[in-house]
Amino acid sequence: MVSETVPPGEADPLKEDKEMKEKEIVWVDKEFAERLKKLESEESTREQQDRVFDEYLAKISDYVKRDFAASLEGLEEDAAIFTGLMLKVKQVFEKAKDEQLTASYALWEKFEEEKPSISKKIAGLAETLNPLIDQLTTVNSLLDKLNTYNIDRVVESVSLLNGLYGGGKDMMEFLITNFKAK
Repeated sequence: MVSETVPPGEADPLKEDKEMKEKEIVWVDKEFAERLKKLESEESTREQQDRVFDEYLAKISDYVKRDFAASLEGLEEDAAIFTGLMLKVKQVFEKAKDEQLTASYALWEKFEEEKPSISKKIAGLAETLNPLIDQLTTVNSLLDKLNTYNIDRVVESVSLLNGLYGGGKDMMEFLITNFKAK
């Protein structure tokens, strides 16, 4: 075993490892750590160690209470600020809502006031357009009855005359000029 070969006066690594496993590491302030080491080295009574430990716990407890009170005070301040901001937002929203409602009511009242004149204008426009609609209906019905066969024949004849050139064109001009229908 290794601990048998450790020279006298040197620390035994296995013993130190075993002691480390039996102890817990706790972070404390330097003053308390020194007082606790001093008590352990003097082999003081368990009551003395407990008293020092209780004093340390009281000190930590007071610190935690002060820290908690400060945090709570900070939270209360933040809550008050937040409440104030929310109140301001509410007031701004209320003002905007009231302005929009007032504007929409004014617009609605204006519309209600102008509604009769608009109705008269629409009725007048309808009276003007109704005869035009009747006339357009008549024109459409006449166009439906129109015989397009003769129009198609005239278009074909004009296209044929347009395609003439040279002697044929001269002869057609002579015939149209001299033999007009009377």
